[in-house]
Amino acid sequence: MRKIKIAVAGCLGRMGQEIVKEVIKNKKLIFIGGFEHKSHPNLNKRLDDITDIDSNCVVSSAPNKIIKDANILIDFTNPTSSLKNIKIAAVNNTAVVVGTTGITDKQKNTIKTYSKKIPILVSSNMSLGVNLLFNLVNQTSSVLKDSEYDIEISETHHKHKKDAPSGTAITLGEFAAKGRKSKFQKTKVFDRTKKIAPRKKGEIGFSVTRGGEVAGEHTVSFIGENDRIDLIHKASNRSIFVSGAIEAAIFLSKKKKGFFDMHDLLLK
Repeated sequence: MRKIKIAVAGCLGRMGQEIVKEVIKNKKLIFIGGFEHKSHPNLNKRLDDITDIDSNCVVSSAPNKIIKDANILIDFTNPTSSLKNIKIAAVNNTAVVVGTTGITDKQKNTIKTYSKKIPILVSSNMSLGVNLLFNLVNQTSSVLKDSEYDIEISETHHKHKKDAPSGTAITLGEFAAKGRKSKFQKTKVFDRTKKIAPRKKGEIGFSVTRGGEVAGEHTVSFIGENDRIDLIHKASNRSIFVSGAIEAAIFLSKKKKGFFDMHDLLLK
């Protein structure tokens, strides 16, 4: 069986390194190279010289050639870099798995345009467990009326994470709003310090904690006058996100074009 050729954007990042390790271990895949931004201090060095990754591939600053040689690009970088990489991938008919968080609606629409040429899977969280949580939140919010239960979403991540609330927390909010057939942009509340006022009916509130090396914890609370329901997911380490990204890559290898998310993978 011919192996699927995988390239990794941001291969020296926290997620990037874990993905490269998992790709090397997977018998269905072959790691053909990774790249970093042009100002990275470890460019043009072998991975096995600067990390504990068992690969003699040299870290590149030129994504074009690496993406061209790959069947699938896995990208956990940042929204701006992801869009640039997707543009290159579209020219070279390379599928893309995007685990980048902080992607705006406008950027997502641009990605959907590229997906008319190549298969692209985008998810704010690659964990299969979190994606099941999305569905549970949707179902729960559709049953519990906003007049009786308030929705609050809290999330905790490691101190290195830059975006807040997390992409996963925002997606949870979107599924909660969808369950109640409301518009997330109108019901979300990221900051309660700007205005002194009681909580409004239908609001979806957010709270954020950053500290230590927490891989990721999310809680969606449905708070009523007489009871409270908490839907919780806690990631012990990053391996669950890596496993999901690998499954997503294998899933995309069978597609010719289109825009997908982890729900499509779960329903395959």
